[in-house]
Amino acid sequence: MKTAIRRSTGATAVLASGLQTALPALAGAFVLPLLVLLLPFVPSATRPVRALAGLERERAGRHLGYRLPEAAHAEAGGRWRAVRDPATWRDLLWLVVHGLAGTFLGLTGIALWPAIVISALTPAYWWLFPPQSFTGMFVLIETWPEALTLPLLQAAAYAAAVYWVVPLIARGQLRLARSLLGPGDAEVLAQQVETLTRTRAEALESHGAELRRIERDLHDGIQAQLVAVAVRIGLAERTLGAEPENPAAALLRDARTGIEDSLGNLREIIRGIYPPILADRGLSGAVHALAGGQRIPVTVRVPDDLPRPPAAVEAAAYFVVAESLTNVTKHSTAVHAEVILDGDGNSLRVTVRDDGQGGADAAGGSGLSGIRRRVAALDGTARIDSPVNVGTTIEVLLPCA
Repeated sequence: MKTAIRRSTGATAVLASGLQTALPALAGAFVLPLLVLLLPFVPSATRPVRALAGLERERAGRHLGYRLPEAAHAEAGGRWRAVRDPATWRDLLWLVVHGLAGTFLGLTGIALWPAIVISALTPAYWWLFPPQSFTGMFVLIETWPEALTLPLLQAAAYAAAVYWVVPLIARGQLRLARSLLGPGDAEVLAQQVETLTRTRAEALESHGAELRRIERDLHDGIQAQLVAVAVRIGLAERTLGAEPENPAAALLRDARTGIEDSLGNLREIIRGIYPPILADRGLSGAVHALAGGQRIPVTVRVPDDLPRPPAAVEAAAYFVVAESLTNVTKHSTAVHAEVILDGDGNSLRVTVRDDGQGGADAAGGSGLSGIRRRVAALDGTARIDSPVNVGTTIEVLLPCA
């Protein structure tokens, strides 16, 4: 019983609170024709409607338990922007529906509670004013049997309406606000995509910063420590150099060799995490260094005014060039290659082409698959064109915004 009363009173409270926006909406519905006529000439005429819709979103959000997002309104397009804006027309539709239905249903939901009490007390009124006819809550009573049955049946009908109908109407009112005043499905999807893109960009940037920190720690910390240990071992080995048969000298030699091998592996790991040359010389300098280290001539074309991309994009572009040039020298039999970097701040285009034998399988090679995966992680695109006996062209477009 307590649950039923709590449910019904809660639903009635929803309808009653809706009168705060329904009564102004009802007044606005009467001037709606004038408002529609003003739309092409005074787009700001809908601001009061948007403000009232904002209050309704806040009210509905309190009852739903979560904040209702606002639909995106067109901010550009001249004086016709309001006419072409679907969100504006949804606001106007809500104004009419909520003004008429919300006012009627809110008043009705409140009136049902005293109606139950009045109907239940009608037999007492009949007893106080016999034997004349008495009209109680739309029921004409002329006899005692009518006084003892009809009002009680009416009270039961009102109670049933409060228990079943009012909660349904309250939920419908909140759903109306959510569907008309909130963003549409396409807008929600676009906002989710925008949010995911932004959060992923932030995660990639954070990940890139962490990789740079790890690279600095390895380069300036562990690598320097290993070099110092190797120097000490070399000094100890030189001290024991007069005794070539000394087992300690052989052990020191092996230890120094192992440390040197570890240093070589560590340098490879550092370059794989985040190439230090990117931090020192930028993408242009790093690509020129890559080109200069190849067995074949590599031409590099980079505009002087190329904006520096974000760290994650810069690292991806570097690895695309490095992997592409590695494939050129290993598999293409090319005698010349070319690397072109171009961008406008919103995107970075990387093109690597060679004059080799072509025929590269974009789906089979692990290097080319790695390029695709690295580019796809940044919402970029990769195009691989490799006709037989013509050469291979790898073109990558990376978004920077």
